[in-house]
Amino acid sequence: MEKLRAFAEFENFYGLFRPLTPYGRLYREERFFFTDAAALKAEYDLTAAMAAYLAGQRHKADKLRFHLRNIPAVELEAEALNSAAGLFVARKFLTNASEIFKLLPAVLRARFGARWASSELLTLLNKGGAGEAFHIADAYCQDLAAERHAIAACDKTLKALREKRLKTLRERWGLDFTDRDFLVIPESAAARLSGATELFTEPFDGTRVTVKPVNSTEYLEAAADRDRRRGREQELEAAAIKRLAQTVAAEKKHIEAYTLAVRKIDVAAERARLAAELKLTRPLIHKYPYSIRLARARLLPLESRLAEAGLKYTPLTAVFNKRVNIIYGSNMGGKTVALKTLAFMQLLAQSGFFTPAAAFETCVFDGAAFIGGAEMETAGGLSSFGLEMNDFAAAHERLKKSNMLLLMDEFARTTNSEEAGALLSAILEDLGVRAGAFAFLATHFSGLRAGPGAASFKMRGFDTAAFNDYFSGKPACGLDEKLKMINRFMRYELLEGAEGAEARDAIKIAGILGVDKAVVKRAQNLMEERK
Repeated sequence: MEKLRAFAEFENFYGLFRPLTPYGRLYREERFFFTDAAALKAEYDLTAAMAAYLAGQRHKADKLRFHLRNIPAVELEAEALNSAAGLFVARKFLTNASEIFKLLPAVLRARFGARWASSELLTLLNKGGAGEAFHIADAYCQDLAAERHAIAACDKTLKALREKRLKTLRERWGLDFTDRDFLVIPESAAARLSGATELFTEPFDGTRVTVKPVNSTEYLEAAADRDRRRGREQELEAAAIKRLAQTVAAEKKHIEAYTLAVRKIDVAAERARLAAELKLTRPLIHKYPYSIRLARARLLPLESRLAEAGLKYTPLTAVFNKRVNIIYGSNMGGKTVALKTLAFMQLLAQSGFFTPAAAFETCVFDGAAFIGGAEMETAGGLSSFGLEMNDFAAAHERLKKSNMLLLMDEFARTTNSEEAGALLSAILEDLGVRAGAFAFLATHFSGLRAGPGAASFKMRGFDTAAFNDYFSGKPACGLDEKLKMINRFMRYELLEGAEGAEARDAIKIAGILGVDKAVVKRAQNLMEERK
C-alpha cells in the first residue's frame, strides 16, 4: 500500500488533512483504508451532514473549530485523575465537548452519537474555577473551608505580631526591617546591640555583621499553629481530589462516548472543509465487483504543479467496465498520469474522503497494489525487474483470498521487448480469469494478448497537425518553452478500443526536445522501412 500511496502522490493530499483534536490526529495516523461499503457510506454521510450544516455559517464554523482546537486528551486512569492537574484536564475536555455538542442541531448530534449526560459533573468541576484555572475550592468540603479560614486568621495574627516586633526594633534600636529579613551593619555599630535579646547577630565579613529579628514566643506558637493547619488543609484537599476523581471515573463510559463523538465530529468537519476548499464531490461506492467510472477526475498534486508552471491540465474521464484494462500510449503521453489519477481517486474514496471529480463511481477493494517504477530501486540484490516480479508475486498470492485493485505502470519494461510482451500477455490472461482481480496496465508495448474479457485504451497522444501549423517558421526555444509546447499539443484524452495500437509520438517529442534533426530524420526513415 505504501508504494501505491507514493505512486499516487497521496501524501501531498493527506498533508492537507489536519484534524484539530488529539483524537482526530490519532485517527489521522491510523490511515484507515475502508474495505466495507456500508462503513464508507457512514463516513460519507457524516461528512455530507457536516458540510450541509456548516455551509454559509462562518461564525458557527469558527466556534466549532475553536472548541475542537481546545479539546485536550483526557486520561481516565486513577493515577492521572488523582491530581488537580488531571481534574483540570477532565473539566477542560467536558467544557469544550459540551459546547461542541450545543453548537450542533439535535439531528446532527444523533448522527455523531453526541449524547450529553454530564451536566452535574461539569457543574461540580466548575466550582473549582473557570477558563484555564482550576483549584480545589472551599465548596468541595466544609472542613476545608473552615481550615482555610483559620489559616487566614493565623496569617493575620502573624502579620500583626511581626509588625509589632518591627515597630519595637525601629523605636528601640533604630533598625528598619520593613520588607527585609535581615540587615548588614558595621561591626562598630553592632556593639551597642550586644544586650538586645530580640536581635540575632553574626559576622558577615571582616568589618560588618548581619542582624536579624528574633521572633517572639507568641509569633512562633502562631506559626506552628499555621503549619499544623496547613498540613490539615493538604489532607482535606487530597481527600477532595480523590472524591472528585472517583466522580469523574464513575462517568468513564460517558466520557469515552464523548471522545468517540468528538473524533467523528472533528474528522467530518475537516473532511467537509477539504471538500469545500478543493471542490470535492461524494463518490458512489458499490460492493465488488462493479465498473469504475470517472468524470473530470483531477490528480490534485499534478494540477497544482501545472498551474504554477502555466501549463494546461486535462482531467480524466473514463469508464472501465472490464476487470482487466490496458492503457497504451507513448512516453509523455499521459498514460502514467491516467493510472495515477485512478490510484489517487481510489485511495481518497476508500480512505473516507470525497474526491476531486465531477463524478467518481467505483467498488470497494480488499486491498490495492502498485507495481512498477522500480528502475532506481534495489533490494536484497534484486534488480528493478526482480523487484517488480517480487511485488507481483506478493499481490498475486493475495488474490487467492481477497479482491485486489492492481495497478501496473510500464511493468517489465527493463527486460527485452519480446520476453516482456510474452510475460505481460500471460499475466493479463491469468488476471482475466481470477474473479478477485481488477487490473490496469499502462504500457508502451503494443500487441499484447489479454483475453476476451479485457479492454484496451489509448491516450490520444500528440496532435501532429496542430503542432505543424503552429511550429512552422517558429525560432528555436529553451527547454521550458519546449515542454510547454509538448503540453500544448499533447492530447491527454483516454480513448477506448486501442486494440494494441502502437504509440508513435516518441520521435516527434525527441525532435521537439532538441535531438539532432538528422538523427530524427533517420529514425523516421527506419520506422518507414519497418512497415
